[in-house]
Order: sequence, then C-alpha cells, then structure tokens
Amino acid sequence: MKNKFGKALSQPMQGVMLALVSTGLFVLVGVLVRILSERIDLFQILLFRQIIFVALLTPAIVVSIDTLIKPRLIHLHTLRILGAFMALYLGFVTVSNIPLADATALGFTQVLFVALISRICLAESVGFSRMMIVLVGFFGVMLIVQPTFESSTALYTLAGLCGALGAAIAVVCVRSLSRTESRIVLLTYQAVFVGLIALIPSLYSWQWPSFYELMLLILVGIISSVAQWVGVTAYQLTEANVVANVEYAKIIYSLIFGYLLFSEIPDSLAFLGVFILICSAVIPLVLSLRSNKTKPLT
Repeated sequence: MKNKFGKALSQPMQGVMLALVSTGLFVLVGVLVRILSERIDLFQILLFRQIIFVALLTPAIVVSIDTLIKPRLIHLHTLRILGAFMALYLGFVTVSNIPLADATALGFTQVLFVALISRICLAESVGFSRMMIVLVGFFGVMLIVQPTFESSTALYTLAGLCGALGAAIAVVCVRSLSRTESRIVLLTYQAVFVGLIALIPSLYSWQWPSFYELMLLILVGIISSVAQWVGVTAYQLTEANVVANVEYAKIIYSLIFGYLLFSEIPDSLAFLGVFILICSAVIPLVLSLRSNKTKPLT
C-alpha cells in the first residue's frame, strides 16, 4: 500500500498534501482558542500550549541537554523568542475578536514583512515578479479584512498586523540561526521561553478550567505540536516556497469553520479578495510543480 501511494503521489505532491493537513490543523487551533477565550485568559491558553509543547519535547531535550545549556548567538535567540511571543499572543488576540477569515488573512501579511526584513537586514534579493505576487496577495488580504477606522476594529486589525510582523521577525531569525543551531535547540528555546514570558500575566488573571476547558487546552497544545511536526515534514519533502504558497489554503479552512461554527458570511468584496489571494498562491505553486516535473532525472 505504501509503495502504491508513493508511486501515485510524487514527493513534491506528498509535501503539498502534508502542508494542507498542517494548515488545517493550525486553523483548528485558532477555533479552539476562540472558544476558550470566552472564559480563559489568552496568556493562560498560551502558557498551556507551551507547557504541552515542552512535555512532548522532553525526550529530545534530555538527549540534547549538553547542547542546550551552551547557547550561541544569544541576541538572535532573544529576538526570535520575542517575535514568536508577539506572533502567538497577538494571533490569539486577533482570532478571538474578529471574524476567523479576517484574522487568517491578516496573518498572511507575514509574507510581505519577511520580504522587507530579508531585503533590509539580510540583503536578500527579492525579484520583481516575487514582489508583485506578494503585493497582489496583500491587496487580496485588504479586500478580505476591509479595515475601518472604528476604534475596536482598527485595534484588532493592528494586533493582527503586529502579530504577522512578529512571525516575520522569528522566521528571519530562524534562517540565520539554522546555520549554526540544531532544530531541537530552536524548538526548545521557543517552547520554554515563550512559556516563561506568558507565565506571570497568566498567573495574575488565572481561571481554573473546567474538565471540558482543560481538555480543550490540552488539545490546543497537542494539535499545535502535531501541526508543526507535519509542517516541518512537508518542508523536507518539497521546496519551501511551494509549502509557503500552500499555507494560503488557511483562508479556505477559515471560511468553512467561520461559517459552520460562528455563522460568519463574507461579503462579495471579501470573496473577491479570497480569489485574488488564492491566485497569488496557486499560480507560483503550479509553475513550481511543473518545473519539477520537467527537470531531467539524474
């Protein structure tokens, strides 16, 4: 069965399928956070997420303890942890207070921030076609969100943008750190120190969860960890830019969950934005997969 499946799907397509699973799981985490946020403070939700993540990493941490106690490039680790905390907490704030598709769309501005930061800080060249695709995608995001100057809506839109900026900072730092640091070091430092940052404010506003809420909190941690593992596997099977484009499928999942669970119905402009956003992702994806098929075997 495994051989038949491997023959039916090429390695890049297997990566695409796993990326679709990963993105769906991440959207599901957002749904659980939104449900929990009605009673449980967001810092507490984030703390539980990190505790479970650390628990799952414990066997690897024990094996790699000698490496973990000798950190290098501390300034980059610190910046990466702060960026990850911004991304996670502000992402929770956004998904808990505005329509699910809007919160998801705002997260896609991470692509724009990564391009800008990479160009300014890492002197990476960003081609004209790539920049145009990013800008078209950003235009699609704005059509979906349709930001207004109403104080409450504007505040959560700004939170979503700041969360995307934090995620972009973390991504750029990981690019640099991955040259000298192992994956377990990167995962452990983020899991532990983001949890420590969330600890004090979560204790200040602590609410003892019911059994049902405790199960949801545990699910947030487990599903987040599984989604991250599946996503990393997808990156191992196919090109990073292909997986990054597949992540735009989050908007489809968000529309489905938003409609079924929260009765959220986008207007016609939002649907146009979704179409533009998907096109900005699918066209480069199709071209990349076609290019892989035409490469000669060696």
